[in-house]
Amino acid sequence: MGIKKEIEIRCHPLMSWDISNPILSLKSRTKEDLKLLSELSKQNNWEVDFAKELAMSYQTLVLTDLQQTILWVNAGFQTMTGYTADYALGKKPTFLQGEKTSEKVKSRIREKLSKGRRVSETITNYKKNGLAYDCLITIIPLLDSNQVITHYLALEREAA
Repeated sequence: MGIKKEIEIRCHPLMSWDISNPILSLKSRTKEDLKLLSELSKQNNWEVDFAKELAMSYQTLVLTDLQQTILWVNAGFQTMTGYTADYALGKKPTFLQGEKTSEKVKSRIREKLSKGRRVSETITNYKKNGLAYDCLITIIPLLDSNQVITHYLALEREAA
């Protein structure tokens, strides 16, 4: 089963439990995210400690290929952006950007990624309802056993 098919099967909507008990839900979602990423890591020979990476505070995860096409988003994506996983899959994360998105920030992100480096920035994105929000983003290049970048994982959260 290809990576995209594997990921699509595992995307599911929020349940009322997620809304009524956010602390337990967050822990549960983190475990689900870790489990899925660990499985994908085995399939793609990624050499990354996802347990360590996911210890960082995040609301949503976005997995892209090298062309930055979205292959998977976690359940927090819809909560943070208003867009469903089905809508996001196959698009580039730039669909979240708009008039207040800084060209300088985008340039710094591109520059670091082109050098194979991890990048952390704050970028202005837009929710489905059109509201702008500051998104704290960390993008991690995912390397295979030959130290070749095969994908990118973005950990994102809305700035307070």
